[in-house]
Amino acid sequence: MSRRFLWSLAAALALAGCERPPAVRSLPERLVIALESAPTHLDPRVALDQAADRLFDLSMCGLLIKTPDGELEPDAAASWEILEGGRRYRFHLRTDVRFHDGRILGPEDVIDTLTSLVDGRVVTAKRGAFAELERVESPAPGVVDLVLSRPSGAFAIELTPALGILPRGTTPAQTNDHPVGCGSYRIVERSPERLLLEAFDGGHRPAPKIRRVELKVVPDATVRALELLKGTVHLVINDLPPDLVPRFQADPRFRVAADPGGNYAYLGLNLEDPALSDLRVRRALALAIDRDRLVATLWRGLGVVTETMMPPGSWARHEGLPRVPYDPEAAARLLEAAGYPDPDGPGPRPRLTLTFKTSTSEINVLQAQVIQQMAAPAGFALVVRSHEFATFYSDISRGNFQLFSLVRTAIHDPNIYRLILHSDSIPPRGQNRGRYRNPELDRRIDLGASLPERAARRPLYLEVQEILAHDLPYVSLFTKHNFAVMDARLSGFRNYPAGELLGVRFLSWEKGAEQVSFSQPSTISR
Repeated sequence: MSRRFLWSLAAALALAGCERPPAVRSLPERLVIALESAPTHLDPRVALDQAADRLFDLSMCGLLIKTPDGELEPDAAASWEILEGGRRYRFHLRTDVRFHDGRILGPEDVIDTLTSLVDGRVVTAKRGAFAELERVESPAPGVVDLVLSRPSGAFAIELTPALGILPRGTTPAQTNDHPVGCGSYRIVERSPERLLLEAFDGGHRPAPKIRRVELKVVPDATVRALELLKGTVHLVINDLPPDLVPRFQADPRFRVAADPGGNYAYLGLNLEDPALSDLRVRRALALAIDRDRLVATLWRGLGVVTETMMPPGSWARHEGLPRVPYDPEAAARLLEAAGYPDPDGPGPRPRLTLTFKTSTSEINVLQAQVIQQMAAPAGFALVVRSHEFATFYSDISRGNFQLFSLVRTAIHDPNIYRLILHSDSIPPRGQNRGRYRNPELDRRIDLGASLPERAARRPLYLEVQEILAHDLPYVSLFTKHNFAVMDARLSGFRNYPAGELLGVRFLSWEKGAEQVSFSQPSTISR
């Protein structure tokens, strides 16, 4: 984000903070959560955007559900087991799961929801995640079996509320017009600017303590911050500029929760580019970036430098990978060895010029500019090109880039390596945008996906991470912290791995919190 933007925002927040808050604040009638955009579709089989996923966290139920630690536990299922060496997932359904229209959820609803993804009745990009699903059947009352074409230890992660169970026979058009879920909240009003939800007391989960939740669409980061200050928004997760987080930490009206998350920031490299196909150049680029300073300054410490995309705390994370230091002199030597000599000694001309593409998001542009400055002493000239997101995303999918920066969100299972780095996943078949190819990596990924038990999978994924740390198809930057800024009167909040709203059902307004008096106005210092 530009300095002009930061100063403008600081001034706006200072003015807002000069308004003396009331001595006693009444508790809100509803919890208002700000989203950057509105959901594109209300059917979980179709929608792909994060805003829709946040809605489904509240309104849908899955066979399984994530915990704050990123593990899976039963939801609509009472229990589950993996049979036949990982080819059959058996779910014993609860008998008290109701849809919002009062109908009891049964095996036929699970069967119809899942088979509609793979038999062509629902046209969706999510179909690829269920490529191994051969059939869904009910071998006994209250039991559903998911039969796979080959064993998979990674399949269960697809069965959370992000792919909610729908009543049998429901079409995407019907769901988009009149959504009927089985989650803790039901949708009662919808407009382009907001979704209003009410607690559903007839379901299998304990009734939420906060009865009404509003998802409010606030596209501008400045406005989201101001609405928090005014009290018209009560919770924002991962959608504020990091530069503002300390300002809210210092204000007694707010609480900030920051925890390690599963969102991985990285530089993508085109390995078909003549320069970047050379490992020495990729290694030099990694050595030229001071990642510790990037996290400490631009991101205000809301992240941790990493050598792998597997998040901290993951059972598959390799903690023993050698750290890539910041060493511009070593980077320059590698460029020299790769055939990129210094053209003018101490002069300003670079050894190697590369184009660095990013989106027009101000924080992303600023990050690219910071990396540009960091890489210059090693001899790199990074030419930053920012594009509207649709154009940017199209370019990287087509391989029309040398470097790009993105954040990979919601990393949970190491089978993600199949999607983004396997030789078979070069676009349009997958998201191997850098066109990286390594048969030894492919073999380990394939074998790791076929094993049902973590203990057997883990050694293979440790080897995968060692290969990637050597080959550097990506330059790892950091794993972002999840940070939530909320009204201090909210109680019971816990961050989830990707900023999910699954924990809203546990929130409450603190008893007596409406009597808290704030006599000092908020200020912002620079």
